[in-house]
Amino acid sequence: MSKILLLSGGSTESSGNKKAAQYAMSYLQGKKIETHLFDNLYTDIPFILESGIIQPDKIIEIRDVLIDCDQIIIFSPVFNGGYASHLKNTLDWLSLAFDEYKYNDLFKNKKAAIVSAVLGKGSNSYDAYSSLSGQLENYGLRVFKDFYLFSSENNLDKQLVESTQLEEFNIFLDEYLAS
Repeated sequence: MSKILLLSGGSTESSGNKKAAQYAMSYLQGKKIETHLFDNLYTDIPFILESGIIQPDKIIEIRDVLIDCDQIIIFSPVFNGGYASHLKNTLDWLSLAFDEYKYNDLFKNKKAAIVSAVLGKGSNSYDAYSSLSGQLENYGLRVFKDFYLFSSENNLDKQLVESTQLEEFNIFLDEYLAS
């Protein structure tokens, strides 16, 4: 059975990315899939430096869970057509060598999917997806063919309150699991 790591790059308690990650966790756990959610990636994780060998406790915690996971779903906000710097920082920390793991070994043979919740229509989201998916492939992850976008036209809050269109997101999650 798969074990899935969810990384939410949302930066507020009301973040759509955090809400989407929490929904996905509930949905996947309802399918009896072991799921681990990490958010708040912007505190307790200093920016990595060239000499950054001593890994922060939060990175060690995420890393120790990721060792046993074979899938990752990343919930990424979009900033000016790119993804959040604190998300890349987290991924860069996770790519470092440790113990018997070499550089990027932690990501090898794992699948990744990307979900984005944005406040606008999401016109920059495809550029952010392209950039993030390329980076994930550089780490050695196998990136799912497409991403899921919650935008002002596909509103997450409305879906969660009214249970509208969640079936579409559930289908995305199920297709990712089956890939």
